[in-house]
Amino acid sequence: MAQGIIGGATSYNEQSLLDILSDINDWIAYTSDRKAFILAQREKLNISHYWNTIPFNFQMTILTTISYFNTILYDLNLVKKSIENNCITEKEVLLLRNIGKKSIEYNCEYGRTYNEERRWKDYGNTDFRVAEEVYGRGRDYFVTMQDAGNAASRLEDYMEKGQVINNTLNIGGNVSGSLIQQNTINSSQTMTVENNFDYDKIMDVLNKIQRTTNSSDFQEDFTDKAEQVKEIISETIQMLQKKEEPSKIKKALTTLKNLAVGISGSIIASGIVGLIAQLPIW
Repeated sequence: MAQGIIGGATSYNEQSLLDILSDINDWIAYTSDRKAFILAQREKLNISHYWNTIPFNFQMTILTTISYFNTILYDLNLVKKSIENNCITEKEVLLLRNIGKKSIEYNCEYGRTYNEERRWKDYGNTDFRVAEEVYGRGRDYFVTMQDAGNAASRLEDYMEKGQVINNTLNIGGNVSGSLIQQNTINSSQTMTVENNFDYDKIMDVLNKIQRTTNSSDFQEDFTDKAEQVKEIISETIQMLQKKEEPSKIKKALTTLKNLAVGISGSIIASGIVGLIAQLPIW
């Protein structure tokens, strides 16, 4: 592994693309291992009923970590494929840089939410030791993953530079996301096009959210807003299936997130907010 001993302090200036790829493969395996571990430990805490004694903010740190593991695995695999196919673009650099940035934030969040309440810490309790190990391994993970930001800076050196090499355009059929001005010389046009809108990733998240609406806890937490939330989820899924405009889907997701934000003290609502906020579309 090309990484240094101190997490977040590895210099990638002299490392090759193969070194970066080696680290990404290790990070994928490391993320899968940590995800499985934290899921197993959380299940132990649920079975023993100790989960409910853990401070709410630290519960949310654990739950959003589990969700973010899925995002990291998805993004790392995209970067891996781009390196293997020798087609590195700005998107892959940004994905890797964001992992490093979020890891710094999570490292700080673990320290804050785990330590902001002290009365729950029963060092002689075996269940507490399970929670303590989740804290230790979770925080260690994000300390390690801070190096993704350093790797991104080096990956940028290998990034393809897009160029327009001719001005001939042949069109057969319908065209969307294009701006063409005819009979002009040396003209310029400005257009904003939303590329790489990952319908499949959003669909996966919406399906997970939809499954939570079948629980009695959801109905109890959302009360009179429950049906509205279900309707928005269903409509958004239909828009995704039809590949409708990204702006319409973003608007629906924003409405859904705002409704969940308004539900205080709900683990389900906080989970919904976390899942939507981590989508790579904002």
